[in-house]
Amino acid sequence: MYKRLPTRSLVSFSNCWSRCYATEQPAQSQGQPESRKRPVIGLTQPPDPQSVDTDYIGPADPNSNLRPYVRHYNENETELEKKLRCLRIDVEKWNMDFWTKHNKRFYEEKEDFMRLHKDSGTEEVSADQMSVFYKSFLDKNRRMHLMYNISWYLKNFDMLTLAFGVQVQKLLKLRRKKT
Repeated sequence: MYKRLPTRSLVSFSNCWSRCYATEQPAQSQGQPESRKRPVIGLTQPPDPQSVDTDYIGPADPNSNLRPYVRHYNENETELEKKLRCLRIDVEKWNMDFWTKHNKRFYEEKEDFMRLHKDSGTEEVSADQMSVFYKSFLDKNRRMHLMYNISWYLKNFDMLTLAFGVQVQKLLKLRRKKT
């Protein structure tokens, strides 16, 4: 029915994931079945993109709460693949910058809100009062969030069209090799 992982594996896996750059390695080992995957390999520092053969996902950034990528690249990548990789990196930087600024503004306004309530004599801010703050913050930033979503969708569409072009290019290259 359900396979249970040993406790030691779960603890080491969760500890590694929370503080390391991680990637999943294929299970091509002697004696290991194809369906089993090896555990996540972790690094404490970001790896060199030229020396790795897969993308790495880093720990969550404390300011933006996003997990950064380290994208690998081949020396013999095509111009279209390079363009896609660079676009992905640019979009990730744009996204990281947006959420860093947004979260900074949110926490500053939240601290101001809580300070004002404490100055007025209320010792603790209730959940109902905080919900008023959250609603007003979202209302005040509605237009910015709308513009972010539109930009995000357009950037993703650009990445999808480039990724489609890269896949078509690979299929054509594969077909040429067969004939």
